[in-house]
Amino acid sequence: MSCLEVQILNRIKTIISQDYSSGFSGLDISSNVVIGATINAPIVPSANITYIDTIEQQGRTLGRYFGESVYQIICYAGGSSLSERLENVLNLANDIKKSITIDRTLGLSGATEDVLVNLTATDGEEFGISQTGVALLEVRVSRQRDLGV
Repeated sequence: MSCLEVQILNRIKTIISQDYSSGFSGLDISSNVVIGATINAPIVPSANITYIDTIEQQGRTLGRYFGESVYQIICYAGGSSLSERLENVLNLANDIKKSITIDRTLGLSGATEDVLVNLTATDGEEFGISQTGVALLEVRVSRQRDLGV
């Protein structure tokens, strides 16, 4: 069995790998989600997921630990104009956010407690990715455990 951070990483990939045809964006990224950082946008539309860190604190009672793991999702959506790219990538980012927050335990009930998603978006031209909007989602997953792992 994998550590909790790996379980969460794989769960996020499963959750967001969807066809959002009936969502805000109308885009299908069901086969275009990868774990790990990529250079530029390998496929548009797509998303990649990266693990950032886990910070732990002592819990309220002896022998309990409160932890928060942070993951980053970068998603890409195309468009012919700046406004179209930003609208498309914001719609895709919100489809992803909705998928993640439907079940606040990510389907790992007992192992995770809550998930929060922050997002920002910009034009890919700032990073040399032409005709593409880029959104960055920060996913924060909290948990309490008897052990530090």
